[in-house]
Amino acid sequence: MFSELPPSSVPTSKVDCRWLFGEYYVYLSCMNLCINSTCTLKNTHLTHNSCPGQYPNRVYTLANNSFLSFVTKSENGDYENDYFQCNNSKCIRYDQVCDLINDCGDLSDEVGCTNHMVCGMPNETQLISLSQRCDGRYDCFDLTDECNSDCTKEILENSFLKWMCWLMGVLAVLFNATMVIQTTISLKSCRTGGMLVTKSLIALVGLGDLMIGVYLVVLSVYDSFVYGENFCRRQAEWLSSHGCMLLGVISTSASQLSLFAMTTLSFIRMMGVFKNSMTAPVPVNKKAILKTVCLVMTIITTSLAIAVVPLIPYLEDYFVQGLYYDAKYRVFVGFPNKAKHVEILQAYFNSTNITVDTTWKDIGNRVNEMFSQTMTNGSLSHRAVHFYGNDGVCLFKYFVRNNDATRSIGKQGSDIIDYKGNIVVWVMLILNFLCFGMISVSYILIARKAERSSMRTGQNRNPDVVQQNRTLQRKVLVIITTDFLCWVPFIFICVFHSLNVIDATSWYATFAMTVLPLNSVINPLLYDNSIEQFVRRMCQKLGFLWIISSLQRSFSETKANITENLELED
Repeated sequence: MFSELPPSSVPTSKVDCRWLFGEYYVYLSCMNLCINSTCTLKNTHLTHNSCPGQYPNRVYTLANNSFLSFVTKSENGDYENDYFQCNNSKCIRYDQVCDLINDCGDLSDEVGCTNHMVCGMPNETQLISLSQRCDGRYDCFDLTDECNSDCTKEILENSFLKWMCWLMGVLAVLFNATMVIQTTISLKSCRTGGMLVTKSLIALVGLGDLMIGVYLVVLSVYDSFVYGENFCRRQAEWLSSHGCMLLGVISTSASQLSLFAMTTLSFIRMMGVFKNSMTAPVPVNKKAILKTVCLVMTIITTSLAIAVVPLIPYLEDYFVQGLYYDAKYRVFVGFPNKAKHVEILQAYFNSTNITVDTTWKDIGNRVNEMFSQTMTNGSLSHRAVHFYGNDGVCLFKYFVRNNDATRSIGKQGSDIIDYKGNIVVWVMLILNFLCFGMISVSYILIARKAERSSMRTGQNRNPDVVQQNRTLQRKVLVIITTDFLCWVPFIFICVFHSLNVIDATSWYATFAMTVLPLNSVINPLLYDNSIEQFVRRMCQKLGFLWIISSLQRSFSETKANITENLELED
């Protein structure tokens, strides 16, 4: 006997019952109103000795004039016998059948249901609804709801990103290693302090871009050879590892090192063009060397500090993104952030003293109190998901999710929300945008100054000078365009994402592997002429003469102009 359902709840034709649960699912499936589901009730009947040990106040009755059964009296005085008999002889109510809970203990109340997915844990069964499968959120303790044949996750999601990561990484390492070596060797031949500073900054640009190349190559190795298709289930191991942390430091410090060096170089070149032309060049002496070393160390220290600050233990309450617990404890699924911990701990301890202001250390102690000392050996095994563990690519957290633990958070009702925005992300976006602005303004002013100088001296009628100005303008256009394409769209997308105008979370890896590394490949071609020579020699050995001629046409004028500008600045 089913509980009486209102007429409006009974469909007039067959429906998809995969999203229904409990007695409603049982009723429709047994009335043959489900498309892909059959009746879960057995063709057996409750007899007088069914459900042993249960319902001591049962009332025996003759059923169908053929066998002795029983009924029970409900609280409202009605007699009922809508009980499902499990394979182990235990009986449960119909509303407990197909409800995603193993009420029978032997799973016989859920086996015949089509409205669930069985997680893949050995020695234990966990059921979730089909709507929770491949929805981007972890519900199974073993993560099989998001790591299966229909949906999975790798460090780099598709073949395009994998190939681009390898290509950008190898080219960046090859080009910038050559640039750094050649530029470092040439430091010994610098005759003026200005040339020493310029060459040193060019070497820093190459060093930063070389580190980006190393990051891309190492990440590709982890993606292709270490984790591969097993990354989804092992991502907790990677996101909380020292390897991911180190890659995050390398990529962040490298990008800032290259950007700060380019910004400083453009500013110094601009000042060199606008300063008094009668000023004598400063020779290379101890003072010039000390000045150069201090400038280089300042840029390196600042870049490294930006990358390391989020990993300082003292700041873990702001930068730690969540914790991953051993699945055997069956308390948290996935990588719960502080908001989820607060929700669980408040319910468990029935206390409102646990808030988002509670430190991670205190949260860890409270979680330990939920388990016996003998079970956890005094402490629950867990690993922190650090700042760079926001994604498998282990980059600076520019694309921040709305529920991210590193956001500045406040309390509004029962929801933990972001009301200030992420301070760190905004500071970095503004800083990088200002650097791009400085680079652009500096080179535009340099080009205009050179053009006005040629007009004032009458050199604008000289074909050689006109050609040099055009070459300089092309060089400035290439520098500004590449910087613009690499940084400005990325910055604006980050802003729109932080303001919840768009959700760009899924775009992060694409930008990180294709757009941002573009500068690391192009910069050696713009700031140093040794790369063209290197590529030309390699192409000669390989016999690709058409590549040689193409490169020669593309960069010969730029190379001559760069050399001349370096000499003029001194």
